[in-house]
Amino acid sequence: MNSYRQPGLVLTDRHFTVPLDHSDPGGEQIEIFGREVVAAARAGEELPWLVYLEGGPGFGARRFTGAEAWLGRAVREFRVLLLDQRGTGLSTPANRQTLPLRGGPREQADYLVHFRSDSIVRDCELIRPQLTGAGPGRSSASPSAASAPSATWRPRRRAWRPS
Repeated sequence: MNSYRQPGLVLTDRHFTVPLDHSDPGGEQIEIFGREVVAAARAGEELPWLVYLEGGPGFGARRFTGAEAWLGRAVREFRVLLLDQRGTGLSTPANRQTLPLRGGPREQADYLVHFRSDSIVRDCELIRPQLTGAGPGRSSASPSAASAPSATWRPRRRAWRPS
């Protein structure tokens, strides 16, 4: 992981490996990129995670310079993961340069079916235990936890965080 600083922030680039097809976890793998952002003053603290999904189709998460817009408020209480969803940004690309490598239109369509929002949610569920561990009050790293989105969330002021 590569970490660096911007005024008031510590940023860490993270790379996660997930299955292209979640119904075949041992099959082809792709890479998901995420940039962790935390307030420099709180970098050593254990904070809840806030995953921010932006972009797509074709565009990754915004690359902030400093704690601008909503990010400045979010880093007061959270570690923020700016996630480039599968096929976008610095994650494994799905674009006009890479799709022809898959074959003809049918093969390309079969490949693109794995870039829908249901796969993005399952990616997040696989990434979550890597970020939070499997301690008390956190997501389990068991395969069943990764196979479906969690429905257990608890309010914390005006934000939501996993229980």
